[in-house]
Amino acid sequence: MKILYIMSSYNIYGGTPKKTLDLLKSFKEDASLYVYSNAYSEFKYLFEETNANIYEGNYGKNLFFHLKKLLKIIKNNKIDIVQTQFSMGEVLGYLIKLFYPNVKLVVAFVGPFTPNGIKKYVVSKIYKRTDAFVFISDYIKKEKSNQFPILIQKKSVIIFNGTESRMVTDETYPIFKHTSLLDIAGLVDWKNVNILIEAMNIIINKHSIQEVYLYIAGDGPERNNLESKIKEYALGNYVFLLGYQKNIGALLEECDIYVHPAYAEGFGIAVAEAMIASKPIVVARAGALPELIENNNSGLVVDPFDANSWAKAILTLVDDKKYAENLGKKAKQRAEKEFSVERYILNYKNLYKSLMEKQ
Repeated sequence: MKILYIMSSYNIYGGTPKKTLDLLKSFKEDASLYVYSNAYSEFKYLFEETNANIYEGNYGKNLFFHLKKLLKIIKNNKIDIVQTQFSMGEVLGYLIKLFYPNVKLVVAFVGPFTPNGIKKYVVSKIYKRTDAFVFISDYIKKEKSNQFPILIQKKSVIIFNGTESRMVTDETYPIFKHTSLLDIAGLVDWKNVNILIEAMNIIINKHSIQEVYLYIAGDGPERNNLESKIKEYALGNYVFLLGYQKNIGALLEECDIYVHPAYAEGFGIAVAEAMIASKPIVVARAGALPELIENNNSGLVVDPFDANSWAKAILTLVDDKKYAENLGKKAKQRAEKEFSVERYILNYKNLYKSLMEKQ
């Protein structure tokens, strides 16, 4: 069984490359990877170390050149299964099917957002030729099935992302003050980082609690807006935008509480990593996050848009260390059972096996 993964970049800060890397480590020489841009090429060596076949196609949006190279890869490596995600990858997978109809096409959905206009029409045609779909959560399955009813009739499976303890490297990292809150998130609207700043305003300026600090590891278009909000509330000594950080393992080890307020999270790999790290966690009651965290058992789940609820949940964990520690222990137990890399890979192997048995 030979598998080809199509991916947009080597960006291991993103969930898809990280998950693909885990699969490549498992399938090794039986796997190939096609990356249709060389972005984040500094991480290419991680993929090469898996012994999988690594290919690049830096052709921009030129589908002809991408397809020409992909067809050669399919032929030379005798590929049985192609797995892809995102619009560009889906189009390339569909074109491969036109030339190699016996190759099984797997589309993995990693986000809930609906394509607009002609793009939605095009992908609906692609999905008719797709052999199987992977949803990373029940939330994603429901969202995508509502958007594309044809998915209800197609072979599909829910496979939760797998994760493991993040290694602490020799690279430098910020030293947190006590008590520290951490959110690992891109600074985009749906990550909802703004609500954490609102909650910090309540904690620091309304409750006059001075020993709580918020650290946000990530970057993006919302950075200027967040900086303005921090300045408006005079929180410059309490809220820190760290930008992208490589030593995530150290940050998770360093923090006291992990917070994640995203309102449209397809899974939440950073949350799963915080669970593995035995951290007390507060997440939004939105997207797939309630599938990861059981309220008052493996963490706290609150209204994504209610700053008072966030402040209250955070202060509960700050004030009751024993309760927080117990939540962290249960979070780790749940993550090791439900979100292990071993379980993730086994589920994919079972999916691929079922596809091959249909031939």
